[in-house]
Amino acid sequence: MARDEVSCGRCPDLTRRIERLEAELVRARGLTERLTLVEAENRDLRARANLTSRNSSKPPSSDPPSAPPRAPSVPSGRKPGGQPGHKGVTREPFPPKDVDQCVEVRPTKCGACSRALPTSGPTAGVAGRHQVVDIPPITAFVTEYVLHKLVCFGCGSTTEADLPDNVPLGVVGVRIQATAAIMTGRYRMSRREATEAMEALFGPKARFSSGWLSELEGRTSNALEPAYAEAAEAVRSAAFVNADESPFREGRRKAWLWAAVSRGAALFRIDAERSAHAFRRLLGAFKGILGTDRFASYHRHSKQRRQICIAHLKRNFQELVDLGAPASEVGQAGLAAIEGIFKVWNAYETGEIEFTSVASKLRPVRSALLGAVTRGTTNGNKRAAGMCKDLEKLFPCIWTFSRIEGVEPTNNAAERALRPAVLWRKGSFGCHSDRGSRYAERMLTVVHTLRLQGRSVIDFVERALRAVLFNESPPRLLLDSG
Repeated sequence: MARDEVSCGRCPDLTRRIERLEAELVRARGLTERLTLVEAENRDLRARANLTSRNSSKPPSSDPPSAPPRAPSVPSGRKPGGQPGHKGVTREPFPPKDVDQCVEVRPTKCGACSRALPTSGPTAGVAGRHQVVDIPPITAFVTEYVLHKLVCFGCGSTTEADLPDNVPLGVVGVRIQATAAIMTGRYRMSRREATEAMEALFGPKARFSSGWLSELEGRTSNALEPAYAEAAEAVRSAAFVNADESPFREGRRKAWLWAAVSRGAALFRIDAERSAHAFRRLLGAFKGILGTDRFASYHRHSKQRRQICIAHLKRNFQELVDLGAPASEVGQAGLAAIEGIFKVWNAYETGEIEFTSVASKLRPVRSALLGAVTRGTTNGNKRAAGMCKDLEKLFPCIWTFSRIEGVEPTNNAAERALRPAVLWRKGSFGCHSDRGSRYAERMLTVVHTLRLQGRSVIDFVERALRAVLFNESPPRLLLDSG
């Protein structure tokens, strides 16, 4: 029966049934489309929920109890401690110039017949030496300056004495101020803990309030400003820099702590933004090799002068494996390539191959990874396809370490530098003011730079404070700066 005949009313029941079925078909198509969107959203939510420290940049402390355990290490069968044939390391005695006190010990009676031995005179030699390292009781030392006034015999006027030039105007001396600074800025104590520790270590004379400690931090920050500027100049002009960022707080708003680390210096900066503009405020017009993760704020840097962190890529590929098919195919190929990269890099680091051989050894790995990434751009999984499209654009940045000797294939230097800052943030909940942020970034910069050089933090901070007090030139932060 033709459709026009049905519509003419010859079979009204069939017409209504067809119309009802057509309406249901339209509704079913809409439900199918909605179901497809819901399933895609559900997959994305499951993928986010399954992110752990194994397949993302999340820290291990954020892993939920349901996170899969890390693969157990294979027991070596060896007993704990030094192994047979291991050469022990014994602490060498201090040389005479480092011995502060020498106590002569003589036997009082004969070990054979118990007869009394002379208490003075020559001995038969030295049987041995025993050294003990200890700290003498320390208490804060209070110096009082009595300012007299004298009457002139000539004119009869009275003159009051001024404080000597090397005396602080405040009640706290530079050594105790430097000690308090490294307690909060180096060992990440809260202000309350620092005030308690000062009193416990140096006695009740060293007791002061948290508010006064905050005031001392501001003064210390001002004294370290020249050192911070010196580190900034050194990092921005370095040939190779690793950079990273981590959440921070300033007052009630979220902020970001940016870090840039070169071979001999580190630079930290707290910024309200996590953006390309914030990165430019950190490093300026940096022209060297930049090692980072794949965060978009770094994309403006030249691809020929950028190194992507291979360790980050390993976690990204592991995420694709955990998503299952079809993303797992890309993830497995990526993990195989990462394993090949690290195998060649470890051979170079251990001296098995020369740097001139690194690029050629990586050629088959590079070709295999390029093929997997190219195929992955059309992967049925949205996250896998998006990651591969991003890697396709940044593919040359994966191999910079094989072209330029001295470039690291990971971003470990920046990540290690940020760890103490993250612990500081967790212990103090960030900073409460702009002045606090300046203190944090300057202390982090000075502390990490001095650690890279193996120098004393407290001695440097004390010298910086004395330079302000005596109106002298500030100490140089970098050893090669004179």
